[in-house]
Amino acid sequence: MKKIKSIGFALLYLVISILVQFLVVYRVQIQIMLKRGREIPLDALQQMLGNYGFNLIFISLINLILIAGMGSWYYFIRKQRDVSPVDYRKILSPKTVGCLAALAFFAQHACSIVMTVISIIFPHSFYNYVKLMEGVDINVLPAWATLFIVAVWAPLAEEIVFRAMIFRTLRKGFAFWPAAILSGVVFGVYHMNLVQGVYAALLGVLLAYIYEKTNSLLGVYIFHLSFNLMNYGISFIQKHAGIPQLLQGVILLVLMAAAIPGMAACIYWLSRIYRKQGIEN
Repeated sequence: MKKIKSIGFALLYLVISILVQFLVVYRVQIQIMLKRGREIPLDALQQMLGNYGFNLIFISLINLILIAGMGSWYYFIRKQRDVSPVDYRKILSPKTVGCLAALAFFAQHACSIVMTVISIIFPHSFYNYVKLMEGVDINVLPAWATLFIVAVWAPLAEEIVFRAMIFRTLRKGFAFWPAAILSGVVFGVYHMNLVQGVYAALLGVLLAYIYEKTNSLLGVYIFHLSFNLMNYGISFIQKHAGIPQLLQGVILLVLMAAAIPGMAACIYWLSRIYRKQGIEN
């Protein structure tokens, strides 16, 4: 009964998140039609909705609703029904923040391995992913706006939904590994494309582990924020540092080779910091 209940609530949170996306997109489309009149050409509407800057604003609005709604729900649960302690000073300590940032750095290059494999096995899907990522390029909107929406705002919404709500709910009915894998798969499916889906599912399991250890939304948010910021930082260095392409390739290969051992070391480091910390069933 406990398992069924946890799965049911986890599905409810996922459905709510998906509905918010569809309702926001539908509502904005209707508003555009009303303001511009019913004579607006379909191709013009599709072009507007395909504009990358316009879609980033969509993402920001959707995340605002999720943060306000799901965040309030999570706050109520933690305050009223769950009194398990959270050591925020420990999470914000230099050793924890440094561990999570290092883990995010190595995870970036582990994802590069995953994407390389996918590009070989599913080249068409990888091409579509590359085109999709053009929509979150730093130059689509002013740099500060893009960084805020994608690297700061979006991780908060995703962590509230997928770790603070979905993983935590599954954890009430399952042991850690089934709950982490289920929440990771759901996180991958939510991204709605093969490349992001695969590496997001793997990251979802890692994020569940961080949440399990720190027992807090703050811990996973620090990791997710670091991961997204490093993604832009690495891209910026590759484009503007003036490093020859051959040398960039060699550095990338070295970092990819170090990714899995580096992640293992960081996970061990985190487990040492939080030896007895965790979510109780």
